[in-house]
Amino acid sequence: MGKRRKVLLAIYVGAVIAAGAVALAGTMGQWGAVELGVWELALFIGLAGLLDVMVVPVAGGGGVAASFAVLFAGLLVLGPGPIAWVAALAGLWSEGVVRRRPVVRTAFNATHSVLSLLAAGWVYQSLGGRVGKLEMPGDLGVVLAAAAVLWLLETGWVALAVALERGAKIWGRMRAAVRPMLVLDGALAAVGLLLALLYQSRWQLVGESSWRGSLFLGAVVLIPCALLFYAYRLQGHLQAVYAQSLRTLGALLEAKVEGGHPGHGERVARLAERLAQELELPPQQVDQIRYAGYLHDIGKVGISSGLLNRSRDRFAGEPEPLRLHPEIGASILAPIQFLAPAAQILRAHHERWDGLGYPKGLRQHQIPLSARVLALANAYVGMTHSAHPSLPPPQALARLQQAAGSRFDPKVVAAAAALAAESFIFELRQETSERGRPYIIPERESSRGPASSG
Repeated sequence: MGKRRKVLLAIYVGAVIAAGAVALAGTMGQWGAVELGVWELALFIGLAGLLDVMVVPVAGGGGVAASFAVLFAGLLVLGPGPIAWVAALAGLWSEGVVRRRPVVRTAFNATHSVLSLLAAGWVYQSLGGRVGKLEMPGDLGVVLAAAAVLWLLETGWVALAVALERGAKIWGRMRAAVRPMLVLDGALAAVGLLLALLYQSRWQLVGESSWRGSLFLGAVVLIPCALLFYAYRLQGHLQAVYAQSLRTLGALLEAKVEGGHPGHGERVARLAERLAQELELPPQQVDQIRYAGYLHDIGKVGISSGLLNRSRDRFAGEPEPLRLHPEIGASILAPIQFLAPAAQILRAHHERWDGLGYPKGLRQHQIPLSARVLALANAYVGMTHSAHPSLPPPQALARLQQAAGSRFDPKVVAAAAALAAESFIFELRQETSERGRPYIIPERESSRGPASSG
């Protein structure tokens, strides 16, 4: 991270923490307007803290915590002041004590939730919503407005922090987060509305016992939130299994098509993924680019070994039949539904910006952007990890820049230069494992810093 971005991020995080602390202190006078017993207070703090641990990671970084449902319910029935305190206490407990997050990150997540809840509560009351007196369906409009404001602010705080941390544009971060977070937070908001309605009717449901009512409401909320959490985590696990399966298949193919250079597909996939992120492509598109990187040479299974060996001779030229491998690879992947976009990337990853590539001779924007990204990643890895003497990374980058506007899309080359400035592509070096086999260095853990809610 550049020095300027570090300073801006520190100022932003510090300002949010200070503003949240001041706003929280200013809500002390709102407690008297709410009838809140010990059991009810324990219910909201306990549920919020427990569900805050249930974080579903979303594409592009960050995550959605199931505590959104409890905090939204509390906003409707307790009011913005009390629920802001619940959010702060629950966040400090779950992140600071249970997960032992860094102090700054814990404080940032707690205080931006405080600010979001206070703003959403102000909108709710300004539009005529009454705390603790929900009437459905008449109040549905103001409830939706409050939910929208709460979601937008919670997403915005994190998106801005991540944008400052990674040097991306905030609107790009917001676009990346909209679809996955909107679906999950929408479901959690519905659960929160259910909890609010049940809380208002607790005496009719469970009689005069506060502790029985709290247990009942806790179970009602925990069950659907836990099911949502499990479903989304299972989906994430399946996606990880798919990715690992493709990596394994790519490694098996390399035994034939890469001539004793394992790790080529892994390196190409990793660099292509980072280029796509630098270009702020949607997370689903980034995933398909990564999948295509693992399997970009799968079409070479239909090429004879003699031709493959000849293609590695830099003086022999490229045999014409070898130019069929993008089409062969695309035809292999196309019938697999979730890899259909990757198949299109494979088909065009040997096209050139100037139209001199193959198999179709496409030029400039006729070539899918994903294929342009993969083409550059493949070329860079080929230059820096070759059977012949490899080029040093700075020299390889210089060659990419020389080919901008002829072989490669200038915009993608600029993204590669930006990654080089962060020393990312220079880290795609070949290392040796304990058994002496080269492998790609493990990916660093995503640097989410204080920006992530998960």
